[in-house]
Order: sequence, then structure tokens, then C-alpha cells
Amino acid sequence: MMMKAIKILCLGLVITASSCGNSSVEKDDAKTLYTAINKNDTAILKIKLTDKEFYGQLEINYHGAYKDSGGVSGIIKGNTLKGTYRFQHYGIEKWHSMPIALLKKDDQLIMGEGLMEIYMGMYYFKKNVPINYQKPKFIFKKTR
Repeated sequence: MMMKAIKILCLGLVITASSCGNSSVEKDDAKTLYTAINKNDTAILKIKLTDKEFYGQLEINYHGAYKDSGGVSGIIKGNTLKGTYRFQHYGIEKWHSMPIALLKKDDQLIMGEGLMEIYMGMYYFKKNVPINYQKPKFIFKKTR
């Protein structure tokens, strides 16, 4: 009986200690959730913004038929976020990498489009060509 009580006490201490540690990590790494809809396409962006950089996850669902999902990361300059979206097409193991540009406006992130070039197999936005935020594919609205 005594051994059973000690085991239960130890199990309780382990659960309490592990839950305390996890909550502080999750709190420090809390990401903001954004969602966007364009016709039949939907996108979910969970992102952490700091003063100079961002990182998170992006999932784009195309007409409910297939989706791309992966990580985003990059730098922040003023109200512009520029970086890379490294993703997989649903069900395919090969990874793809594309540049991403977001314009922060109030509680929204507007996905820009720009001319791209390829250098050593990597896609980049073409230098000295402005990114267009006027007709975006997605306008992400802050959900929480």
C-alpha cells in the first residue's frame, strides 16, 4: 500500500513539473493566428513576430483538393516581412522553397506578389522590382 502511494505521489510530481515547464515555453513562443480566404482557397498562418524577424507555419488549401504546408521565416523591416516559405505539397515528400512577402497593416498581413528569378535552384524576388500588394492572393486577418 505504501509503495502504491509513493508511486502515485512521484507520478503527480512528474506531471506537475513537466506541465509547469511546458507552459512557460509555450507562452514565450506564442504565435498569432491569421486566416485568409480567396474564392475557394483558404490559408492559415501561425506566426511569431519579433522586432527584426518572424517565423511560423503556413498552410494553403486549394479548393479542398490539395494543400501546401510548411514553415515561414524571414526578416522584418518597418511594416514589411520578407522571407522564405519552405513547404511540401500534401502527400508528396519533396520540399519546395519560395520567397514570401507580407505587408503589415493594422491587424492584417497582405501577401504580396513579385517577379521571381532562380539562382542555383532557389527562387528569389527579382531585385529592384517592387512587390505588388495591390491585388493580393491572400489578406490574412488576425484571428487571435
